[in-house]
Amino acid sequence: MSSKPAADGTPQKRLNFDVPEDLAREFKAYAALNGKTQRELVLGFMHRCVRRTPPAADRPRESPAEPRDKQPPRPPTQRP
Repeated sequence: MSSKPAADGTPQKRLNFDVPEDLAREFKAYAALNGKTQRELVLGFMHRCVRRTPPAADRPRESPAEPRDKQPPRPPTQRP
């Protein structure tokens, strides 16, 4: 059984898998807070895994409530 093609004609494949309830709930909230669908986030992750470069649509949007310059700085990455 195959899924119907996307609007642009790209063939699609449906993936179904179980995840822990608390992770699913947190992921749904994360997507909503970032103005994205869960599908967009999963597709972006899959693109990064296989292509190593995310498409522009996968980049996180800035939240109007918390612009990037107001977020706490990330700790420096330590290299071995």
